Amino acid sequence: MAMMSYSKEEQASARHDTGLVERKPVGFFEDNGLLSPYSNIFYWSHMLAPGGAATGEQSHKGFEILTFVLSGELEHYDNSYRGWKNLAAGDMQVIMAGNGFMRKEKLLPGSSVLQVWLDPNLKKALNQPAYYNNYASDRFPISIEKGRSTKVYLGENSPARVQTPGVSVMEVSFGQGDHIYLCRKETFVSGFVLEGSLSVKRDSLDQYDFFIVKEEENLPVSAKSDSRILFVESPLEPDYATYAGTYRM
Repeated sequence: MAMMSYSKEEQASARHDTGLVERKPVGFFEDNGLLSPYSNIFYWSHMLAPGGAATGEQSHKGFEILTFVLSGELEHYDNSYRGWKNLAAGDMQVIMAGNGFMRKEKLLPGSSVLQVWLDPNLKKALNQPAYYNNYASDRFPISIEKGRSTKVYLGENSPARVQTPGVSVMEVSFGQGDHIYLCRKETFVSGFVLEGSLSVKRDSLDQYDFFIVKEEENLPVSAKSDSRILFVESPLEPDYATYAGTYRM
């Protein structure tokens, strides 16, 4: 398929009374964004809190939620611990909502958070107990090669685990110049530009832009400046019924 890209201005957006500014590269169907759920990716949200923000208590069932703290600090209320726990820049949280999970969060002023919601097979997940894990940034393996470094959030040698099959997550930092990102052919490759200015294939991208390609093994990346991309690989055709339903790229 040809690559599809979505600038930050093209993404569905919302400004909440809580002080949260949100963009949704992949929104709910009712968000009427340009890109709907696909594969076993259900939702993708980038949240900014210039003056700080609190989400209030929220209830979830079934889905898995990956939260990446891009900058600043996120405070998460733990019902079982009955207290607040902190996640700093570079940390990741995995929530398996299972048969029911309550959460509330605070973003400190200037914080930025990215969330990716996954569909782990709701027929199974809704019958399982909820759980969550926080992972500090220094627990994730980082490999360094000429002109780039790769941090593995989900994948080989990562301590993090999810139930959603076929999903891997990597943050790749590219030095200025030309690169090739190697990926599994039978996947969607979704990318969110965390910082920098670059082109992927022939599309020019800047900070907070989003793109998706499928069935690519060698993805050309040309960085005009030092840049970072969060890559999520997910299956073309999950072997179970997903929320995305009959939606096709």
